[in-house]
Amino acid sequence: MNARIMTPDTPKQPSQGRLLRLVMIFAVSLVTVSALSLLSVGLIASKEADDQAAATELRLFNNALKDRQGLMARDLLLMARWDDSVKGIAIDFDEDFIRDDFMSTLWWDSGHERTFVVAPGGKVVASSREDRIDFTPRQLADTEDLAIIASRAVDTHMRYRIPIDGGYGQRVVKSTDIGEISVFGFAFVDGGPAIVSAMAIVPDEEEVAMPEGPPHILISAKAIDRELVRDLNTQLAFRDLAFSDDVDGKVKVVSASGRAIGSFSWSGARPGSHIWDIVVPIVLVLSLLLVLAGGFVMRHISRLSSLLAESESRIRHLALHDPLSGLANRLNFDQQLARAAADAKRRPFAAIACDLDRFKAVNDTHGHAAGDTVIRTVADRLRHTVGDQGLVGRIGGDEFVILVTAFSDRHRLMLLATQIMAAIGEPIALDGGAVVDVGVSLGITVSPDCGTLPTEIMAAADRALYASKAGGRGRALFATEVTALETDAESDAA
Repeated sequence: MNARIMTPDTPKQPSQGRLLRLVMIFAVSLVTVSALSLLSVGLIASKEADDQAAATELRLFNNALKDRQGLMARDLLLMARWDDSVKGIAIDFDEDFIRDDFMSTLWWDSGHERTFVVAPGGKVVASSREDRIDFTPRQLADTEDLAIIASRAVDTHMRYRIPIDGGYGQRVVKSTDIGEISVFGFAFVDGGPAIVSAMAIVPDEEEVAMPEGPPHILISAKAIDRELVRDLNTQLAFRDLAFSDDVDGKVKVVSASGRAIGSFSWSGARPGSHIWDIVVPIVLVLSLLLVLAGGFVMRHISRLSSLLAESESRIRHLALHDPLSGLANRLNFDQQLARAAADAKRRPFAAIACDLDRFKAVNDTHGHAAGDTVIRTVADRLRHTVGDQGLVGRIGGDEFVILVTAFSDRHRLMLLATQIMAAIGEPIALDGGAVVDVGVSLGITVSPDCGTLPTEIMAAADRALYASKAGGRGRALFATEVTALETDAESDAA
């Protein structure tokens, strides 16, 4: 009788095959699920990193544009809020005054290359292109950008107009709130796009009054050209920043009349691509070595997280620091100033506003690359001189600010100011062998003596800085000195 002999392996053969298939299915499923999960994490992380980078860049650009508009408005304010301007323009139109003292100052001292004086009714009664003045009257059409901007400036003035002896004046606002009495916009000027700032010409004292009716409007226009883009990018350091008439860029520019005139664009940072450079190799390695290399996979995941954190850290650093000088930017400085101001009564501190002297001459003579070298050198000298006594920031152009938290007494502050002026006054070597020198004017304020709000503190520092520059530059003045001078002047006037 024949019988089948069953060996121990015989019944196991089919179950081993099923087990192998189950293991393979499980392994494939595990690899697939893990790979898909990791790809999803990579997709989400890369998109989030790219979105954050894009949002940060947009915020930085808008801040840079706002800073530029603010600088234009501050320059205009020096001439527009002046008794002599009201006398020589609104009351008795004096071409000699307008040519020699008004528009020439805007060009030679502040670099405003295109300015207009618009009379009530929308008629341009004076205009300048650099140092060339034209008094040929021209009636603006109601639909022209300049007419619309001038009309908005009139409306803005009327909201702040106040009655004074003999007529009208305008309520004074803090220098930090200059945007309340200014109008900003974009316009076609001389056939090309331009950034425009405008404000009413008003008295700065009550010795002169404006007549009844709308005021004359002072308008400054800066062409949106390569020079402006280069100046903006000095603060931003964006790749391929440009302006074109293509309206589909990152920041669309619309004129005052509502016409799209172009857009700003740049090649944005893509930190997400670096994330994918790590994710793909990890997925491939995981697909081959998942069971044996779990720890290896976790190390790479950790590496991915570190890269994402580094990318976010770089973005945060860019959001808080000026790329040209490496100093704190306006946002960073304002945050630190607010913290110090909140504790000013317990821990007094000082703020110093700094503005370089003769910097425009360096740019005009040696070019913007030389200007960048000067800014970096001045930043290094300020950082070295101030050290751990406070925070140094750059808020645009050749303007710097210092928050001194180590002390607040007048003697040491003046000693620090003297050291700063001496350090910055040292010669600066440029590429190519040229040597230049610049100076600096300082305005110093101490909190809480000059206020406890950040806006009050910086307004006092700005007033001291303006007085320092007006008195001959290359000086340091305390805000209390300026206040005392103003009080004496008011007493003498009384």
